[in-house]
Amino acid sequence: MLLAAALRAWNLEAGGVLVPYYFAGVRSMVQSWHNFFFNAFDPAGFVSLDKPPVAFWLQTASAKLFGFAKDAVLLPQVLEGVAAVGLLYWLVRRRFGVAAGLLAALFLALTPLAVAVDRSNNTESCLVLVLLLAAWAAAVAVESGRWTPLLAAAALVGVGFNVKMLVAFGVVPAFALVYLCAGPGTMWRRIGRLAAAGAVLAPVALSWSVAYDLTPPQDRPYVDSTEDNSMLELAVGHNFVQRFVRRAGAYERAAPAADSGAAQAATPQPGRDYVVAGPLRLAAPSLAAQFGWLLPLALIGGVAAWWRWTGPARVQLAIWGIWTLAYGIVLSAAAGIFHAYYLAVMAPALCALAGAGAVALWRHYRGERWTALLLPGTVLATGLWQVYIVQFYLAGSVAIGQGWLIPAICGIALAAAWALHLLRHRFEAAVLPVALASLAAALVLPASWSVATGLAGFHSGFPAAHPPFETQTARNGRGRWAQFAGALDGDPKLIAFLEQGRGDATYLLAAVNARQAAPIIIATGAPVLALGGFTGRDPILSVDEFARLAADNRVRFVLVGDGSRNARRAYGENGQKALTDWIAENGRPVDPALWRAAAADEDPGAADGRPQRPAENIGMQLYDLHPAPSGG
Repeated sequence: MLLAAALRAWNLEAGGVLVPYYFAGVRSMVQSWHNFFFNAFDPAGFVSLDKPPVAFWLQTASAKLFGFAKDAVLLPQVLEGVAAVGLLYWLVRRRFGVAAGLLAALFLALTPLAVAVDRSNNTESCLVLVLLLAAWAAAVAVESGRWTPLLAAAALVGVGFNVKMLVAFGVVPAFALVYLCAGPGTMWRRIGRLAAAGAVLAPVALSWSVAYDLTPPQDRPYVDSTEDNSMLELAVGHNFVQRFVRRAGAYERAAPAADSGAAQAATPQPGRDYVVAGPLRLAAPSLAAQFGWLLPLALIGGVAAWWRWTGPARVQLAIWGIWTLAYGIVLSAAAGIFHAYYLAVMAPALCALAGAGAVALWRHYRGERWTALLLPGTVLATGLWQVYIVQFYLAGSVAIGQGWLIPAICGIALAAAWALHLLRHRFEAAVLPVALASLAAALVLPASWSVATGLAGFHSGFPAAHPPFETQTARNGRGRWAQFAGALDGDPKLIAFLEQGRGDATYLLAAVNARQAAPIIIATGAPVLALGGFTGRDPILSVDEFARLAADNRVRFVLVGDGSRNARRAYGENGQKALTDWIAENGRPVDPALWRAAAADEDPGAADGRPQRPAENIGMQLYDLHPAPSGG
């Protein structure tokens, strides 16, 4: 847990990863209970965030306690990540012993993607902790035969729904199948209890969404990323269908040509962690490096553990195994919106299987049967698997190891496997040190990725683990992709101009989408309208409704356009065309020299891979709907 805390909290203020959209939401939620309950993106409560509120409530509580700042908003995820490591240790230790629990906890502490998400303001850290608590309750329900732990597991999954909606339901097949097959009583009694658990799950999961939808639309924010202003539509549409069904939408159009088809899967993309959907998606090196360095140990060791243990231990193994399988199938098939950090939800189950599997492999190795060969075989398979991952990064993402890294990994894996095979009956005293050395060698690469992620200095974007000794090309590539999340810091020149010219207007600014609005909200805490929500496509206001806002002097300045060419394509440069046409006809363009920083290249990258601030203003035009008679 100390190791996990060090990796997750080191240099957090300068090195944490913040999604500006969520960061602005916390800035808004701190300001009123209304914004807090309705998960508002902006201080005026015009539009909501596109996720449920539980994780953001925790971030808001931290910001309220310690003051709105980067580290205050990131602190809950650090604590959740460290707590998950401790809880996984306890869960695995219950049935497989202290050594298995320690190994599982160590593996999770060193999982690069877990480090990345726990250093970000995304919701995965909270979701993982809630689902681990649910797994504990489900296992106790099977073992004890009592009702209350099963109902508690259902309620916790319902809480998970209010962290990240339907993603939380990925553990339901594991819990239901295990209880149905191994629970107490007759089959009909088990079915009845599962039905009761479902009766608990549904109201807990839907409570906030139903309360939201039952609130009159004029008394709450518009639901972001929806057509019909419904939180239930958000759960089924944007957060389910759009993530599983490929469409010619925002993210698909934004991706360069190399990101489509087999070419993208086969060609290394420095700084890019996307892989097209398919049965082998999660085996792609760019994703396996995020969470799967010990995959052979988890798979082979999980089977060995199933052979080794019976009874309640198998219940735990079944939960971890089905958890891994269910999420693996779901995330492999997600053909719509996809980010590498979604895979964080698989990490605890894989680490539990690897921890229990390592102990089982050792016990098989110390026996007299042919299964003694499984440990040397797993050592060799893990080494070769890590070679497969590393060779992808040697094609342009890392600056060292071009001639020696792969031979070194192969040599160590072969030597360790052969030594374990030869020493078993000849030099008993040397066996344990060789096994421990093999384990340490297997952890070098995931530890390197985790340390590099902890030391990285990116501020804005989506969380992902970084390789050590990253090349400038890879850093620049990562910086370009981070532009899609938007800027974290608003342009001081633009903010000063808006504050000086706002007058008595209700809103400091109206912007086409939340990407433009977020940095202004973060910097000022002032009301800013995101006319089309996160992507700029939501039908929140008609032209007539916006015209009335302008006529009532509630809005004076409007920002149209959105950054570089790819960003404009991603965030719907035509999503609010009727509105932007009206703004262009009825507003006066403001001289860019008054509000915009100096021009920059289309897709610049700073030395550390972050996009330079001036790039955020490329392609934008500020309009004044109430210009002074002199034109100022």
